[in-house]
Amino acid sequence: MGITDPITDVRGPEAVRRALIDAAKALSAVRSPRQVSGRELAQRAGVNYGLIHYYFGTKDNVFAQAVAEATETMARRWDESGVLPLNTGDEASGYRTFAKLEIDESRSPITDLIARIVAGEARASGRPETDSELLAEVAITTALQFGWGTFEDEIVGALEAFGGELHTLRARVAELSLRLKAD
Repeated sequence: MGITDPITDVRGPEAVRRALIDAAKALSAVRSPRQVSGRELAQRAGVNYGLIHYYFGTKDNVFAQAVAEATETMARRWDESGVLPLNTGDEASGYRTFAKLEIDESRSPITDLIARIVAGEARASGRPETDSELLAEVAITTALQFGWGTFEDEIVGALEAFGGELHTLRARVAELSLRLKAD
């Protein structure tokens, strides 16, 4: 299913909410939510445009829920396993959502996410949250993670000319990221 293909057979309140949130995640992975119309969002979700307003109030509230879910998914991973190895799985594409956001708030979701990453890495490594090495690891790994998640398609596409293959590259990048802890 492509980004613009609508979800089909959406019935019931929970299914409609889920379809709208999933459509918002898919669309925000390629464009800023400000560039997506409510009608496009509804079409992608396979629902009537009026259901956005009925269930969420505004298109922005749908995208806010999509961002909240993406943030929670990423944060849970870091809560459980720390910041390394680099997450190169399919869920890493959630970082595109953050890269495409145009945030008007005084506190971005990235700020909250990084606070969770620091706490998770501190627990996973047994170091205090104020440890300068821990903070440096979080900084570099977060930059790498957002870069990989944002540009994975472009990176893999460019490396295919040299024999690069998605699953092999993902595994090797994750493995190489562990060297950050060893050095």
